[in-house]
Amino acid sequence: MQGSSRRQALAGLMGAVAVAALSAGSAAAGEKITMWHIFGNATEPALANLAKWDKLNPDNPLDHKFIPFGQLSQQLIKGIATGDVPDLITIDNPVVASFASQGALEDLTEMVKASKVIKKDGYFPGSWNTTIWNGKQFAVPGEANTLALYYNADMFRAKGLDPDRPPRTWAELKAASEKLTDPAKNVYGIGFSAIQSEEGTFQWLPFLQQSGGNLRDLTSADSVAALALWADWVKSGQASKDVLVKRQFEMTSAFLGGGSAMVVSGPWELQRMDKDAKFEWRVAVLPVREGKNIEASALGGYVWGVPKGAKNPKLAFKVIEFMSEPEQMKQAWSGGRLPPVASIAIDNPSNPKAYEVFKRQMEFAKARGPHPAWPQISAAVQTAIQSALTGQATPAAALEKAQAVVKPLLDKNPIDGL
Repeated sequence: MQGSSRRQALAGLMGAVAVAALSAGSAAAGEKITMWHIFGNATEPALANLAKWDKLNPDNPLDHKFIPFGQLSQQLIKGIATGDVPDLITIDNPVVASFASQGALEDLTEMVKASKVIKKDGYFPGSWNTTIWNGKQFAVPGEANTLALYYNADMFRAKGLDPDRPPRTWAELKAASEKLTDPAKNVYGIGFSAIQSEEGTFQWLPFLQQSGGNLRDLTSADSVAALALWADWVKSGQASKDVLVKRQFEMTSAFLGGGSAMVVSGPWELQRMDKDAKFEWRVAVLPVREGKNIEASALGGYVWGVPKGAKNPKLAFKVIEFMSEPEQMKQAWSGGRLPPVASIAIDNPSNPKAYEVFKRQMEFAKARGPHPAWPQISAAVQTAIQSALTGQATPAAALEKAQAVVKPLLDKNPIDGL
């Protein structure tokens, strides 16, 4: 996420560039489909799907290019400025509205309506909502992910806790965290990422939603309770101060190394868990706040989009439809992600119990936005988290400051669910 500077740059560049409308015809045989994507690992299942497209469509092969996740948004801005955009692109789901509101993406509404493959009713609500802005569809869900609670069953047993009954409420989670914390062994009860980036926002939002709070009123008692929960964990020593500077991957590494008994993380870690864990580990749904009983989780993943000015938008959409077929979507699980379509079941999944947990969390996973000012909203949340967890401000004061940034943005563009 690049914050307001990215949006300002995009707004300025869009005014200087002439963009093409959707082509009325289809691409000629032999026309390549250009694509930018984030599939940097050679074992990415999406790469196998791209190769499958090429094999089935030799007249219209994919000319695809890997761009690191953190650089893709800026690369698209530069492409728009120079008139050099690909036909197809993968986009981090919370920034779709930002790009769409600036005119950087083709409107896919009519194409989706006419599609025999892509049907709204089949998708998890959170995934579908990430692709809509101002009543129009600017993207199609690709692979998805969400959060759950990993825990060390061996440590549970050693502390007299039942690994067959993981924490189901915040009260139980706090009690377990306290009991599992063992300073003599350098073991923290719980781990999560509160880093000052989109990852920190991603990890905290489920707690905000479970608390009964929301971004519209960050100063409510419920919203404050969500941040106080995290701040208390750090203050009491049940969570390491490393949560302030370490990414999700790093916090999960600490869990794998025995540095924490529990960690909030996603399905992308399952392969690493199988390979590196020297203990029995399990996955549970995120505990709910007692008295509220609101099930919630975060929604991550990428979506397919067509940049404004693409030479072959209709052919690019055919690729999107191909990638949206069940056989291709099923491959997501082998890369530690989930299909965004609820009805698609993974055949004989590795870690079937974990698969069921993450699929259940997808039912409650909420989109970050969609909102054109999401980078600014997220940045304000990140600052509040950092302030509260470092003790520079109380959770209430930190969120009051964030509210001053977020409220005007939501007043200008109200979004249901925020």
